[in-house]
Amino acid sequence: MAASPLEYVDVSTDAQVMADILDRDGALVVENALDARQLNSINQEVDGVIGTTDPGLRHPTDDFFVEFYGSQTIRLDGLPSKSKTFWEIMEDSFITRVADILLLPNCEDYLLNTGQLIQIGPGETAQLLHRDEDAWRYFTSPAKPLLEVEAMFALTDFTIENGCTQVVPGSHLWDPEREAQPHEVQRAEMKAGSALLYLGTAIHGGGANTSTDQWRRGMFFGFVLGWLRTEEACLLTVPREEVKKMPRRVQELIGYKAHDGIGVVDVGSPMVLLKD
Repeated sequence: MAASPLEYVDVSTDAQVMADILDRDGALVVENALDARQLNSINQEVDGVIGTTDPGLRHPTDDFFVEFYGSQTIRLDGLPSKSKTFWEIMEDSFITRVADILLLPNCEDYLLNTGQLIQIGPGETAQLLHRDEDAWRYFTSPAKPLLEVEAMFALTDFTIENGCTQVVPGSHLWDPEREAQPHEVQRAEMKAGSALLYLGTAIHGGGANTSTDQWRRGMFFGFVLGWLRTEEACLLTVPREEVKKMPRRVQELIGYKAHDGIGVVDVGSPMVLLKD
């Protein structure tokens, strides 16, 4: 059986159309996801910290993640404190509009799950194919809701040679135990400024960087149901003094908005912590 194709759409495509494609395929590429100014600004904002960070996992929570995250890959979280341009995308973009459609039916509001820079270096091996929602594998009911919507933005061109993301369209509908066959795996080749948008139930993983001199830089982030614990502890990775300077919607998405009675401070709104 032929592999399902990976669909490409422009960022101007209606959010409901994108959501429908995700329901069908689990993933798609959004071209022109960042305009030229945003792309240049984000790269400039993170150049310094990327340049002073070594590849490899610095404080692994488990030995498994040492190989999973790669020895030739630079990873940085706390992106809201490193890029003001990132705030714009968090506030209002194609991914927020898609998250409104797919996540809000199951929560009062969603949260930033993680904001990471991922720069894959020459010689990095392919990442284990996985589903991001396996982070919350403790759900025992097959009727669990969709937990997250995520995107990998290409901050440089993504090619097969430099390790573009691998993804398996349609895998979000598979039995959890089914593994992808080689012919089912698609490569998300895309120009800088485009983004791979996908569901947390879609199988995917970073590709192998077989080049000798190319660093593939991506910006990975997404949103999760507001009543779940996020993968990144954003309240810790983004300094509070920096949060005070951010737009209110960005503050909410980082975690300073209670979800009904969840995430309260002094039995009330966490926003009190941002008052001078």
